[in-house]
Amino acid sequence: MKKMIIVLFLSLLTMSFLIIGCSAKYSDAEKVSEEYIDLMEGYIADLEKVGNAKDVVRAMNKFADGMEDLLPRMKKLSEKYPELKDESNLPEELKKTQERAGEMGLKMAGSMMKLMPYMMDPEVQKAQNRLGTIMAKK
Repeated sequence: MKKMIIVLFLSLLTMSFLIIGCSAKYSDAEKVSEEYIDLMEGYIADLEKVGNAKDVVRAMNKFADGMEDLLPRMKKLSEKYPELKDESNLPEELKKTQERAGEMGLKMAGSMMKLMPYMMDPEVQKAQNRLGTIMAKK
């Protein structure tokens, strides 16, 4: 279970770097990036409020629903802008968004630790498997 959380976190962080954009050239990437960051912020907020396994399942499924919509668009953008895959060589105007996405990734990692007490619940495992399956399509 811990390994799945780490893989999820790293996948999310990698995707955030692939869709970063804030100039006219990358306006479509900027829009999707903002949607992704908003989705992450919502997921983090939901995780902060969990009090039982049902809350965890609800949060995971809400995030999975959002990712199901975003991932195909993110994939198209990473194909359209392969230069964004090299995070060490991003255009200067993209670095601020990269930083924000990185901060979200760190917050996500901290929030995911709150899931640990619920990881043995069968419904949580089912939701986690669903999310893992969606994320694997990246």
